[in-house]
Amino acid sequence: MDPSVDVMVDPLPGMDTPIPYVCMPGSPYTGSTLLGMLLGNHPACASIGAATGLTARVDLSLYLCSCGAKFTDCWFWGRVARRTVELEHPVTVFEKDFWNTHVRVSHHRSLNGLLVSSLGNASLNAARDAVIGKAGPVARRVSEARLSSWSLARAVLEATEKSVFVDTARDHQRPRHLAGMPLLDVRVIHLVRDPRGNVASIMKHTGVGVRKAARQWRHYNLEAARIRRRFPPEKWMLLHYEELCDAPQATLDRVAAFIGVEPAPIAALLEPSERHVIGNSMRLRALDEIREDLSWQPTLRTRDLRTIARVVRTTSHRLGYEWP
Repeated sequence: MDPSVDVMVDPLPGMDTPIPYVCMPGSPYTGSTLLGMLLGNHPACASIGAATGLTARVDLSLYLCSCGAKFTDCWFWGRVARRTVELEHPVTVFEKDFWNTHVRVSHHRSLNGLLVSSLGNASLNAARDAVIGKAGPVARRVSEARLSSWSLARAVLEATEKSVFVDTARDHQRPRHLAGMPLLDVRVIHLVRDPRGNVASIMKHTGVGVRKAARQWRHYNLEAARIRRRFPPEKWMLLHYEELCDAPQATLDRVAAFIGVEPAPIAALLEPSERHVIGNSMRLRALDEIREDLSWQPTLRTRDLRTIARVVRTTSHRLGYEWP
């Protein structure tokens, strides 16, 4: 067993059975909220959005749960927070700038990247982890995040009476950190989107230029793909956003088979339900259709497309896209 997780002394009931835990690493703005909400309507699956928690930009005095209640007043989140205390691994649910389920050892981005994120090379990552990842403050922080993630997943599954936890956090290193947790049975859906549409969305939501957005798309997806070697083939699924939109029933049936649940009719997954999801504003809207976002087509200029093609060409083909 990884010594960084061998910290349990008094196992609680139910800790002998790993929780089925689905991760979704990759680029933001790829449809992860959509997929998470669809799976959250499945009789066996629960999703609260990104299990890494609320960002620093959130105003807790105004922020709403997707059920419509103020987040800090929502009965569901109160119950989940209390249950994680009972499980002896409290989750910082009512704090922002990420919960303790997120692996962060420093608020200095460069230092955090050096210690727990990817160094851009599998060999360098392995050497770094062998030196500082097995003991000391880094190992303790990773262990805390693992245990807090287990506690959150269990509390949510108990509250919803479901069996599979779906985490839509796009953190490309999260599956790597959680994979060493014996109490979690981690499966990974690497959700990808056509680079043209995804780059346009990154530009729209973050204000960066086309070249930087294209480099971000490449980086996020290369890093997600880099950790694939840590998982057996049956625990990793590459899924295209366009497949989900073009053939939702067939695609969701494949997803169901991958995560080990019975398929459900698309009509049932689109039915209105009480959800308790955090994340972007889509969480507050009704989920009544699945439609591909093609707003990039009239907005990207020819020179934008040339720039994107130069940056993403090899990675795009590697991920199964024919363009460019």
